[in-house]
Amino acid sequence: MSANVRRAVTWAAGLVVVLNMLDAVWTLAFVRIGAADEGNPLMDQALSWGPLRFMLAKLTLVSLSVLLLWRLRDRWSAVVGLFGAAATYLWICGYHVSHTQHLLDAVR
Repeated sequence: MSANVRRAVTWAAGLVVVLNMLDAVWTLAFVRIGAADEGNPLMDQALSWGPLRFMLAKLTLVSLSVLLLWRLRDRWSAVVGLFGAAATYLWICGYHVSHTQHLLDAVR
């Protein structure tokens, strides 16, 4: 694996962790104002435990998954997994951004 690919894989891993945190914050905000429900049944259960436990569960599960994929980054499947996760979180966060007006309207 070239140095450029290794660098891109590392960036993808970091991007997933950061975007996961943003997704968690947006999810809490949208759920709190009643504009959305958590779509992932596992995270929906964690959400019922309260916002702090939800954040801890979500950040821990995704971060450990990213760490596993990053450690296996010499395998093609792990690289595909990291880039797939990064692309998915980019889409999810784009969705959140496109619906941020709902949050602003609820605050007013």
